[in-house]
Order: sequence, then structure tokens, then C-alpha cells
Amino acid sequence: MRYLKAQNEVGLFLLVVSLLLLSGCVPMGTGGTPPPPMENLPALSNFVGDYRDIELPIDMKYNHKKSMVVRTDSFTGGVFYFSGRVQRDSLKHFIVASMQKNNWKRAGEVSSDSVLLAFTKPNKSCTIVLDEGLGGSYGSTHVAIYVAEDVAAASRANY
Repeated sequence: MRYLKAQNEVGLFLLVVSLLLLSGCVPMGTGGTPPPPMENLPALSNFVGDYRDIELPIDMKYNHKKSMVVRTDSFTGGVFYFSGRVQRDSLKHFIVASMQKNNWKRAGEVSSDSVLLAFTKPNKSCTIVLDEGLGGSYGSTHVAIYVAEDVAAASRANY
């Protein structure tokens, strides 16, 4: 009896393994079918306000009640608040890589209970403060992004 039970378990195991292996070999359509277009993929990041050169992971949600934007003839900027369930150190690495990709120069970093990242571009500055919320790395991370752009200086540079 024990021999038959062991034989059935081995047979069942081999059947499951065979199905898993065979399902990986099934063609996903005809050979001439093009892959799906890239625009159908979900976004991996959000832009911060109107700034297309500052990004955060899609998991970070914008808090419009705390945020504010300032626009004058010579200056634009503001403070943008986000929060989400993203580990602070992972978020820091995402931001540093994204800012570098978008041609921001890293001006400095200070770390304690919070992480402060400073970046510059000609006529622009961006300071980002990362705080872990209640629950530490298992809770929400809060982000404050301070952006300042000297519009007047940028327009003079274009002449």
C-alpha cells in the first residue's frame, strides 16, 4: 500500500513538472505577430507638477492640499508633497538615478532621520526631503520637493 502511494505521489509530481515545462514552450501566437506596442505598458513614474525633469515612482501619491505652486513673471516654483509605501532608501536611489538621467547636477546630500537631496540646473534648483512615516520602513514614506526656477534668467539666456 505504501509503495502504491509513493508511486502515485511521484507520478503526480512528474505530471505537474511536465505541465509547467510544456506551458513554457507553448508559442504565444503566430511567428509573424509583432509584440504589443510599448505605449500599452503602465507608467513607472510620475512627473512632479509641470516639471517633466523631476520624477517619482508611480507608487507615490500627490497631496494637493499641502502642496503649493508659485508663478510670477520672473519666478516659478513651489513645494510638492507626496507619500507612498516605498522604502526610503529605495526611493532615494530612484530619485538620484532619475535626476541624473534628466541632467540635474547633484549638489549635496545630508542624512539623519531624514534624507535631504539637493540638485541644480542652470536657473533651477530642487531640494528633496525624504522622511519615513509611522512604521519605519514598513509604513509610508513622505517626500517634500522644493523647486525654484528663475524664469527671467532663463529667458535672458535664450537671446
